[in-house]
Amino acid sequence: MPKVSVIVPVYNVEKLLERCLNSVLNQSFQDFELLLIDDGSKDSSGQICDNYAKKDQRVRVWHIPNGGQSAARNLGIDNVYGTYIVFIDSDDFVELDYLEQLYQPMVEYEADVVSCRYIAYSEERDEEVKKIIRENQAKVYHFRNNQDVMQDFLEKEFKDDRNFPWESYANLYKTELLGEIRFEVGREFEDNFFNYQYFKKVQKAIATSYIGYYYYANPTSKTRITFYEKQFDLIQQERLIIEDVKIKYPEFIDLEANNLALKYCWLYGKIFGDIRFSNFSVSKKNIRIIQSLYKEDKKYFLKLDIGKKWGTFLKLASSFPYATGLSNRLYRLLKQK
Repeated sequence: MPKVSVIVPVYNVEKLLERCLNSVLNQSFQDFELLLIDDGSKDSSGQICDNYAKKDQRVRVWHIPNGGQSAARNLGIDNVYGTYIVFIDSDDFVELDYLEQLYQPMVEYEADVVSCRYIAYSEERDEEVKKIIRENQAKVYHFRNNQDVMQDFLEKEFKDDRNFPWESYANLYKTELLGEIRFEVGREFEDNFFNYQYFKKVQKAIATSYIGYYYYANPTSKTRITFYEKQFDLIQQERLIIEDVKIKYPEFIDLEANNLALKYCWLYGKIFGDIRFSNFSVSKKNIRIIQSLYKEDKKYFLKLDIGKKWGTFLKLASSFPYATGLSNRLYRLLKQK
């Protein structure tokens, strides 16, 4: 049986898929299987997966109707043979020693999870990214009990270099410890609660500042360029966490309240950035929704520590959303000129 199972959900990424798969199959650590879940791709992605399976016996492929990334990942989890699991998105890629850098400390220190750093990559940033990688000096951080693990995990929004990412990539998980934990199907930003559930089980963790994962910063991604209603899932996912933190980790409730507040800042910013004077009724609807959600959650925001900039923005956005939104939109338009 392979030591590591690599799960890659695939959907309409024919131009980027081979870069991803080559970075996995050419790893210095070779004792792994690669599970490719073709999530109903309409381009040649599915055929590319099949071609790789024909060439390499470590590759297994599923073709399923489009059900979203969570459903594809869950199918992968249900079919792994490996003792450990990593997730890689099909438009991303990894360093050739990525698995080795995660697996070695996992075994050496008998850890429950090993996390590394990731970096946003685009063709325009190629030289900048290479420079950062060259200058990076990898350090290893040990966490020896669940309280220390969870404190660091819940402080994630406030660190320039987070030890434990909320994303599911850049982590090596124990298959046995993962158990019945699965991604919530039909939601976006589902990684956050998935990781929270897993890290609650972690007693011993390793975090390394090694940068091994390249997140593709697609300039045309809808998540990056516009607001859409499913982004309200961000609040829903963070609410699942804060409700559980109240019970299991009450001493960390203020940390998680900070995380929730910053999610509101991000969403207000996305909504304001998408204001169109020709279609202001849509923005008004979204503002009403976020105002309603905020009113329900503001009871958590009595002791916020999110910095002066974001603290001021959140107060203005929640108190005077239309004035703040129009001012924000006008500022962005002027900045583009």
